[in-house]
Amino acid sequence: MQDKGTIGENFVNELAFNSFFKFWCYPNPKFENGDKKEICDLLILFNSIAIIISVKNYEFKGKHFRYFNNTIEKSVKQLHGAYRLLFGNQEVKIKHPDKELETFPKNQIKKFFLLTINLGEDVKFYPFNQVTKNDDYVTIFDKDSFQTIIKELDTIPDFIDYLEKRESLFKNKFTLILPGGEYDFPLETQKEFFQIAGENNTDFILISGTEKDLLAHFFKNKRNFPDALNKDSNGFYLIIDEDWKDFQKEEKVRNKLRANRASYFIDKFVQHELFVNLNPMREKLAKTLLSFDRLTRRMISNSYFEFHDRYKDKKGLYFGRRYGDFNGVGIVFTFYTNEMTLEMINTFNNLAIESFNLFSNYKSKSMILISSNKDHRFKFAFVEKVEKYPESLEEEIRRDVQTVGWFKNIEEIRDNENEFPK
Repeated sequence: MQDKGTIGENFVNELAFNSFFKFWCYPNPKFENGDKKEICDLLILFNSIAIIISVKNYEFKGKHFRYFNNTIEKSVKQLHGAYRLLFGNQEVKIKHPDKELETFPKNQIKKFFLLTINLGEDVKFYPFNQVTKNDDYVTIFDKDSFQTIIKELDTIPDFIDYLEKRESLFKNKFTLILPGGEYDFPLETQKEFFQIAGENNTDFILISGTEKDLLAHFFKNKRNFPDALNKDSNGFYLIIDEDWKDFQKEEKVRNKLRANRASYFIDKFVQHELFVNLNPMREKLAKTLLSFDRLTRRMISNSYFEFHDRYKDKKGLYFGRRYGDFNGVGIVFTFYTNEMTLEMINTFNNLAIESFNLFSNYKSKSMILISSNKDHRFKFAFVEKVEKYPESLEEEIRRDVQTVGWFKNIEEIRDNENEFPK
């Protein structure tokens, strides 16, 4: 029978795997070249970002201070220890369940986040954030809020955006959140609440509601927190009870859910095309695609389906092309017919990449090719670093393009999606 700690860790791991792909998640990583002790409960490594997570599954028994001591205080110490080890002077080897032993890439990490996730339920209030001995910010989630946020912000860019803005606003502000109902505050709880509030001598914020309610305002405020919280004040009381429930009833939220369905084409493409026979090129391509947030994935996916539908009935020697740039990453779609040979397909795909680089004046810093036929049989390529071609090659590309008659009618991937369609 599993203990409560293991049950809690499995709960968090499953949510993270489903949102961020297991490939980037290291459950219970150990100091493999040291004392073999567990470093943290979950480590997420993606490009230059590290997320260090501590999970506590201590049952709340009505005493807030005891609960905080057994969860938040211990968790903050563990996170501090994990950070010191990972970013200290010694080399740290870690092991992913599906990969070889590797060195923690501390010199490549540009941003790190420390998270405490408390799974005890029915807590009437809790600190919204803490800091370690080094004054590193610790984000605190309860079970319900983490479950919702990881579902709603289910890409690493979306999740990181929330964490960064949350930290920027609430750091150096003593914040208590009160998820309990208005009449769910017995006398003993009131005493505990006023005791912890009275010990504070810094700027403070009280939030009546849950972090889900705060997330509703984050979405409604174009992915920012309520403007009132940004105003200069040494104290603020924000009442947002039930705002998430009301927000979920709005038609635009249902429209977003429907619109986002297309975006999972990118997730499935990574899982079913790139994670098969994984090699360095496929991994870099996967990381690049997964660096897009959910809205960008939707734009790319919708453009792919529209592009494919336009050409799926073409026959003979026909080759379609489309290009778009997203923050320096070029996306090239091509369509090939079944009558084309593999040599022809490869030649035209190569020319498509080269010509879009040339005729866009090397706008994209890297380039992704996704090529398919009517049956969605994919071919793909990734140019990690686009460099200007020699003049002789540029002239050759221009001649080839003129020969095949390209660039008379250029198709572009449009950046015209609204997160909450009307």
